[in-house]
Amino acid sequence: MDICLCDISALEHVRSSGTLLPELLDRPRASRLEGCGVPGGVELDDLVVGLGLRTRPVHLLVPDGVSTHGRPGVARHRRRAALPRGSLIRVAPNVLVTGPELTLCQLAVRGDYDLVDVAKLAFELCGTYLLDQDPNSWQGFVNNEVSATTVSRIGAAARSLKGSKGVARINSMLPYVLDSSHSPMETALAMLLVLPQRLGGIGLKGARMNYAISGTNRLMDLAFPGDRVGLEYKGKQYHAIEQSGRDDRRQNEIAGRGWTILNVWHEDLCDDNLFALLEDSLLRALGHRFRPSAAFYERQRLLRSRLVPGLRSFS
Repeated sequence: MDICLCDISALEHVRSSGTLLPELLDRPRASRLEGCGVPGGVELDDLVVGLGLRTRPVHLLVPDGVSTHGRPGVARHRRRAALPRGSLIRVAPNVLVTGPELTLCQLAVRGDYDLVDVAKLAFELCGTYLLDQDPNSWQGFVNNEVSATTVSRIGAAARSLKGSKGVARINSMLPYVLDSSHSPMETALAMLLVLPQRLGGIGLKGARMNYAISGTNRLMDLAFPGDRVGLEYKGKQYHAIEQSGRDDRRQNEIAGRGWTILNVWHEDLCDDNLFALLEDSLLRALGHRFRPSAAFYERQRLLRSRLVPGLRSFS
């Protein structure tokens, strides 16, 4: 009997792949659930060992007609409609897992996920990092050469799944998701700038992440190519002198091509005053007029508190 991991169990398996994500994505694909079910307790426990599952219950996708009643520790998700082609990944001879696109659509209907959670996860899956489930991880994520999926592929899956639960949420959030984020903090910066104002973002248009500057071999962390304005995220610590020198020369090369570059430190996102200065500098560089209501700043700070560790209030 096969099993098909889905929902949060599928996400945990993808995250557990870490730097082996390319190998996972290259495995055979399927779109049928025939033969999938819920094995006995000991057999299931043996199957999930090594699959990277950290929470219970184990979420399993089963075809229509399979009993949804059974033992504790298993959550069954019955699938009545046909699945999009290639939406399942065979990770072992008797183990399937829902692909990133289908997994995102399933998670979008969870009661503990809202639109911000859906967008944050979409940025991760469309980026070149995965959150690290190891509690001893020093930075909390691992980087890959490839992304688990793309905005385009999620959109195609949503169209194929039209009418399914979660698709409406995906469609409402996908226009604000960007490909190619390299870290959770790059995602936080992007979400603060591009999410709609009703969610606390500024609602800026035309952003690209890790954008290749024409005529150079340089990437801009977050760019507005139409305005030749870019932001470089510097992190929590200042670089070593040698690295700072390389960064300065890199920025000189980009600035010499007519770009305005804004450096963003972790403190700029944590501190209310510094974030307000960053926001003002960016809007001036873009020539963007921004007159939000007073209620917007409450929503903005709530969004920052969810995305940025160590948020500090106005003194």
